[in-house]
Amino acid sequence: MVHKPYDVTEAEQTVLEALWSKGTATIRQLTDELYPDGTASNFSSVQKLLERLEGKGFVARARNGSA
Repeated sequence: MVHKPYDVTEAEQTVLEALWSKGTATIRQLTDELYPDGTASNFSSVQKLLERLEGKGFVARARNGSA
């Protein structure tokens, strides 16, 4: 069986590495780790990267309504 490789950007790789070190994390926790002096724009960037990674099957998100 041949697996099609997924392209992972450097930014996506950075998010994956942060998740691997933490296990599970909220978007806010990841943003705080990756951008200690982060802004709302940084939060949005991490959120979008997670959406892309989810689409590629690398992460799963729990949407339970709580932060």
